[in-house]
Amino acid sequence: MRDPTRARISGSAGTVVEIAVDATLASRTTSLARREVFAAAGIAAVVALGLVVFGPPAGDAAAHLYRTLLVRDGVFVWDNLWYGGQYPLASYSLLYYLPAAIVGNLPLVVAAVVASAALFASIAMEEWGEAARWPSRVFAVCVCAPVFTGTYAYAAGFAALLAALWAFQNGRRWLGIVCAGLTLGFSPLAFVFLCLALAAVAGADKPPRRTVIVVSSWLAAFTGIQLAVNVLFPAEGRYDFRLKELAWILIASGLGWFIASRSPRGRALALLFLFVGAVCLVAFFVPSPVGSTLTRFRVVVLPLALVAVCLVAWRPRWLAAVALVLAVQYTFSPYYSVASGLTDTRAARESYWEPALAFLRAHPDANHRVDVVPTFDNWEAYYVPKAGFPLARGWFRQLDLARNSVLYDEGLTGAEYQAWLRGLGVRYVLLPHVPLDRLAAGGQASLLRSGASGLVRVGEAPGWTFYELPTSTPILTGPTHVALTAFEHERIAGRIGAPGAYLLRVRYTPYWDVRAGDVCLERARGGMTRIVARR
Repeated sequence: MRDPTRARISGSAGTVVEIAVDATLASRTTSLARREVFAAAGIAAVVALGLVVFGPPAGDAAAHLYRTLLVRDGVFVWDNLWYGGQYPLASYSLLYYLPAAIVGNLPLVVAAVVASAALFASIAMEEWGEAARWPSRVFAVCVCAPVFTGTYAYAAGFAALLAALWAFQNGRRWLGIVCAGLTLGFSPLAFVFLCLALAAVAGADKPPRRTVIVVSSWLAAFTGIQLAVNVLFPAEGRYDFRLKELAWILIASGLGWFIASRSPRGRALALLFLFVGAVCLVAFFVPSPVGSTLTRFRVVVLPLALVAVCLVAWRPRWLAAVALVLAVQYTFSPYYSVASGLTDTRAARESYWEPALAFLRAHPDANHRVDVVPTFDNWEAYYVPKAGFPLARGWFRQLDLARNSVLYDEGLTGAEYQAWLRGLGVRYVLLPHVPLDRLAAGGQASLLRSGASGLVRVGEAPGWTFYELPTSTPILTGPTHVALTAFEHERIAGRIGAPGAYLLRVRYTPYWDVRAGDVCLERARGGMTRIVARR
């Protein structure tokens, strides 16, 4: 049998060169890599399960629970109960909520972070060897962040991202392409990072031209599909990129690039830091729904910075120390402030919402929406529409900033607030006595408590105060008497008393289907729906 550790190469002039590989060393290296993969997966499993069992409710969990509920109920395209109507899947994640509806959010996200830890360790040990040992273990801790923050869809997308990189690294091109498609389906943001990582690898390692063309073509095709989805299911949105956030990501990417570029083995890593900084700089000046979500790169800043300093043997030591201190601060600082707001977990409990829901059931009104001043983690976005009551808002920061920007103004006036409520057909406003959303609730809550809102206090319950807007404007108005008889996720029913044009305060979508009534639907001013009744 041929010795697999030896190879004979014949030259053109008949010279024979024999290369011997130290089988013991190769076996030891493979064994070390395998152990690190299992170690990283184990660390991630312990940390993730610890957060599930002992940690507070995840930050964005309410939004994911609600969207998962929609999929279980067969609601895929449109939902009336958030933001006056919106596309729940096309605007966020096309694929994530399908498996989440089957296995549940927490099992899925725990599996995703454990898989991410194992994949990163495998990729890093193959690329950087012993230098990646401790970075892989640190990464296994950092990658559990979605279990704490509730960025569940992104966690699944990030696992698919790493699976794509692992496949390309091991020469499994078509598997890598499939995983790239899954990355986009789970999380467009993770797909952006995948494209940057592949560009960095291509710039550093110079892969075969055919491979670059094939992979780039598929990535462009996937991008085209996403753009088509955006056109077919349009949703305005923006996510502000603050100067402080830009400064931090530029410092992190600049230091990472400088240190990694000093090692021949760190070229791909240096380019990745450089590309991330450049894309963030563009996102700062060009408003988009992506915006500062790019700063989620912070999750991998510490382990990648640790790789960089290991590659240069921690020299100079002062620079390595500064880089790691800043990386620790940048990676973990957001969680300090979030954790302080999660000490009060009342809003996450279903029992807390019973008095509010009881009030709404005692005052049934299919012709109006309800507004709940947002709680710290927006649990109203789950419990209120789950009970069948349409919310004026919901939980999707990009959409909230675009449609309800007046509520983010520090000088919100009673007149402005009333105009906003009438524009969305709101009658009752519910004020929770728990920690509120840090960005979008302060002005609204202060206005209600001060008595300057113009609303009337109509009730109280443990943990709640209820307000009513006098002479509120219904969701449907027109030249004669009208009334809604049903207002559900994908269905609206009502009665119109005479021919004419009516305003339905629901966002217009071309996918409405008139099941009964001699009416046609048009886009109204402000993006709402105009109903023209012929008889």
